[in-house]
Amino acid sequence: MKKSTKRSAAAMAAAMSLSLALSACGGSSSAVASSTATAASDSTAVSSATTAAEPVADLPEGLEWMTPFDETVTLNVCVGWDADSSVKDGTTPETNSLVQLAKDYLNIELNFLWMVPNDQLSERLALQFSSGELPDIVMLDSENFYEFLDSDYLRDLTDAYNNDASDDVKNILNMLGEAPMQYASRDGKLYGIPAALDPTEGVAGLYYRSDWLDALGLSEPTNVQEMNDMLVKFAEYGPTVNGGKATAGLGSTSSVLNTNFALAAYFQAYGAYPNKWIMRDGELVNGIVQDEMVDALNGLKDLYDRGALAPDFATWNSDQFTERVTSDQVGATFGTYYIPAWPLNQNKDANPDADWKEINLPNLGGNAKPAMNQASIQFFNVVTKNAPEHAEEALVKLINLGMAVNENCATDKTIFNGLDKAENGASIFYLPVYIYFPVPWATYRPEIWAAYEAKDRDSLKVEYEKVMYDYMDDWLTNGNNSENRGTSWGQYKSRLEKGMGIDIGLTARETGFYETNYFYGGATATEQRASSTLSDTATSFIIEYIMGQKTEADWESFKQSWNDMGGADWTKEVNEQYKSIAG
Repeated sequence: MKKSTKRSAAAMAAAMSLSLALSACGGSSSAVASSTATAASDSTAVSSATTAAEPVADLPEGLEWMTPFDETVTLNVCVGWDADSSVKDGTTPETNSLVQLAKDYLNIELNFLWMVPNDQLSERLALQFSSGELPDIVMLDSENFYEFLDSDYLRDLTDAYNNDASDDVKNILNMLGEAPMQYASRDGKLYGIPAALDPTEGVAGLYYRSDWLDALGLSEPTNVQEMNDMLVKFAEYGPTVNGGKATAGLGSTSSVLNTNFALAAYFQAYGAYPNKWIMRDGELVNGIVQDEMVDALNGLKDLYDRGALAPDFATWNSDQFTERVTSDQVGATFGTYYIPAWPLNQNKDANPDADWKEINLPNLGGNAKPAMNQASIQFFNVVTKNAPEHAEEALVKLINLGMAVNENCATDKTIFNGLDKAENGASIFYLPVYIYFPVPWATYRPEIWAAYEAKDRDSLKVEYEKVMYDYMDDWLTNGNNSENRGTSWGQYKSRLEKGMGIDIGLTARETGFYETNYFYGGATATEQRASSTLSDTATSFIIEYIMGQKTEADWESFKQSWNDMGGADWTKEVNEQYKSIAG
């Protein structure tokens, strides 16, 4: 059934620049060779009289929601996907075993209008929407979520979520704080189920060669000057132990404003937050033009002048950075929790004597405070206006199903008879809707440590916890004699070491000592037009400042240029949008 819309086809096509970020799931590899389109564009997509499957007796704890609809709920869906080598060969979204579970256990039938590789999804959805054809359920990025909400295209999910969401789903969303659900709501009603990442995973610290620090007879820095002096000494010390190769005391790629392997967190050590939307006097401002930047820029210039930054750092890409880390040519680098697992693990494999620790930015005192996103929403799962009856409840139950089969979920999966496993054709990321299961490290870490100290691996309920236990046991028992030295070391350091890796982000959340980077919805008109130019201008200015081609005398003119090129309008739009969403 063709569904009418309020906008013209041309206007809708212009509005649709969808970027659903499905590749962020981390499980996809190569794209499928060709798109697969299915027919049924004239499907009525209404509940039919098909008899439901018999309810399962004695559902395991946590699966009480798994009751089938009395009549089949048929939903028109579309999917962007990339083939995943871990999933049974030949599996597609249509043959995904989770689709069969949805039919058998929930009496939900998914009618695939079409399927395309992820990199074609945005364009295909834009064409679909411009013609007036809306799937019944779909994932929308923030920009298009608010466009649809403003245009009254979305159904209210409040009752369906309150009544049908599993405890696992609610616990995950509660773990992420109030912001994701707040941004998915308007006037007290919920219009999307947000798929969000854990903001603690984005908190950065300074990873440094602790074996070098020990060899130099130094203590861990307690302020930014001591940090800078350590980085200079590392640059001088490296060639004495790596065969005379040039060494960067602080390694950075040319993407200087990135968080990993770059300099964004160096600025945070000075209380500066480039490209973060921070709150000042009740208004959101972009940290790139705040005066705290100047002290950090001067610190970086001093490091460059003293040889702590590589002369050619502005040309390094991530591959070159990794090569230098591996070959003992980098003494320290900024990054988030995972980088001991990659690429620092490669250094550990190449040099068993190499060791790394991490400085939590607040330990530097002064203005040092890490940044953390208020929310990290990737997309919203929605029901469109003309979907069939019970689509809201069906959406929630599909999300419940995706959560229940996740390996991180402790729910008893025996009733699925193996159809929840990738080797048997199951993939959450082949479904038309899902949310992420951010690893609840605040719970897992003490459980894994307790099991390790008791030497009781079997006390762990979740398979992923057991995998992490094995890495920790391997490293702490065998050290450099571990069969998979770099892997065991990297997984332990990034996930389970105290005062390092994910523990840094968890500490920030527990103490509340961080600078909030505010999420504010979709890209504004000026952001779409000018953000890349503004970013390039800022990156060029920072690199030129570090290299001495710009000075403090150029700071005011840079700020003025940034504002004139669209920064001022962007800031105004961000504040208007933020207030309209957050109230």
